[in-house]
Amino acid sequence: MNDVQSAKPRQNDDEIDLVELILELWKGKMLILAFVVVCFCLGFVYVKVVAKTHVSVSAGYTVNLYSNESFNLCGNNQTCLDATVFKKYLGEISGWSAENNALTLRIADGTSPQSMGVYSAELEKANEKLTQSFLQAAKENITMIDSLSSDLRSTETVAESVLHAKRLIYQVENGKVKALTLTTPTVQKKSPKTALILVISVLLGGMLGVFAVLMKKFVAELKSRR
Repeated sequence: MNDVQSAKPRQNDDEIDLVELILELWKGKMLILAFVVVCFCLGFVYVKVVAKTHVSVSAGYTVNLYSNESFNLCGNNQTCLDATVFKKYLGEISGWSAENNALTLRIADGTSPQSMGVYSAELEKANEKLTQSFLQAAKENITMIDSLSSDLRSTETVAESVLHAKRLIYQVENGKVKALTLTTPTVQKKSPKTALILVISVLLGGMLGVFAVLMKKFVAELKSRR
């Protein structure tokens, strides 16, 4: 019985504390509103001045051919093979980078993107150059192996190298396969998420305002106890 009676005052105290808290926040509503306005203005300035719209051109790719050098370096590790070939391809073009398994060209602010045909031609030119370098290396590899003694040519490693080189030559010269398959470039605009930033600014301002009101009450209570 006593436990039940003692529990009721605690609940009443909690309710009173909650009411007092709400009243305190209501009294400090102007301070909270001031924080909300300030944070909203800062968010608005960030969206309009700091955060700018970025334009980029992107194109997907898949790797088709691997040089003997790639196999010597990576073995049968597919991820390593693709990365090695793609790294060589990036060396043939300027300004492009890899992002999310795609080629990406960042366009400077204020610069209008060119036609997609111009970007396609640039990428295909580099692709053709890389393909021809693989073809030339494969032919040189076979010529070098032919100059070896019959004992060396009969080893498993050399035989695999010859087989790979001949397969690459056949794919390029007869199958018209290129080092990479590239998708048509597309233009992407990355703008700041204005609504989201402003909403977050308002919520942050509200939380800071509530914290300021509670801290003000806490400091006042400390002073009153002295």
